[in-house]
Amino acid sequence: MECVAVTDVGRMRENNEDAFDAIPEKEFYVVCDGMGGHASGQVASRIAVENIRRYVTDLYRHPGPEYSFPNPPTATAPERLVSNAIQWANERVFIESMKERQYEGMGTTLVAMMGVGRHLVLGHVGDSRIYRYRQGVLEQVTRDHSLLNHYIDLGKIRTDDEAKSFKETNVIVRAVGLKDYVEPTVRMVERMAGDLYLLCSDGLSDQVSDAVVADLLSKSPSLDASCRKLVDLANLAGGKDNCTVMLVRVLPGAFDDEEALPKTIRREVPTKRPSPVTDFDDEERTAPSLPAITDEMIDDDDDGPIGGDTEPELPQIHLPSAAGSKMSGPPSSRRRVDDDDDEEKTDPNRQALPFQPDEE
Repeated sequence: MECVAVTDVGRMRENNEDAFDAIPEKEFYVVCDGMGGHASGQVASRIAVENIRRYVTDLYRHPGPEYSFPNPPTATAPERLVSNAIQWANERVFIESMKERQYEGMGTTLVAMMGVGRHLVLGHVGDSRIYRYRQGVLEQVTRDHSLLNHYIDLGKIRTDDEAKSFKETNVIVRAVGLKDYVEPTVRMVERMAGDLYLLCSDGLSDQVSDAVVADLLSKSPSLDASCRKLVDLANLAGGKDNCTVMLVRVLPGAFDDEEALPKTIRREVPTKRPSPVTDFDDEERTAPSLPAITDEMIDDDDDGPIGGDTEPELPQIHLPSAAGSKMSGPPSSRRRVDDDDDEEKTDPNRQALPFQPDEE
């Protein structure tokens, strides 16, 4: 796997609330897009990225059957790891949001990808996205946790015309850090040599159409050039939001061995619901003990979910050596939907529900 990422503040924002990281030895990649008043969005995304790294590297050390957070009983070990890493980061962001008034209600969207043998585990919360470009075809492989998709699932929106006329397209129903528990969507897909995966914040997907992205990727074999051009396109389209683009390519010849993978070794894994944050001291939180992951623990048939002037020089980060950077700046303009009574916290362009909508 090779990876290049570029992040840019855009033309409308004064500070960058996006964050990203890569852990090459674990083939783990993550992009976050923070939201919240008083610059807390960048705090939320940074905390999420830092704690995902900590979970995957430091806490994932000692083999064992116990997980700290709930998992579907049919989930594979790699899926459990990604799901628990996201839930761990969610809990850390939520705890920090309760420590200071200025961080109240902060949160972040998140997409993560981890390589395991011939497979990739994809996890996400919110509307940041993962795309796969394979043999000339671009496909979105995550589905936004948006109010629009929620209404489609409930049958309240049934036609394309109804979807196109839906006004609350910027409202998300799930985000990391808004509550003490979040349910990420996690799935496993098979990877092929030559696959190109795009992890991005909505600063790209809201500004540049999938067709334009696919056309650019087809004409630009360089990951560095592709990242820069995609961010340039987002800025040329208005640059209304921070934009982060991460491209990860499965190198040719990575899987020359055509032997079939063994089936998953499935076993019941005890899980426990995390205790309320008031029940423990943050410094005394014990790390979960997780089982080691091997190809033998992957189900080759399991592919389903379990749970959009002169340009400044863009900051270029060649991974794996770089990590998400800490940022500072003036108050953010990205807020939650339930903060309309506070001028410092409202933003008609970006909203998140602090609760799961009633199915009725």
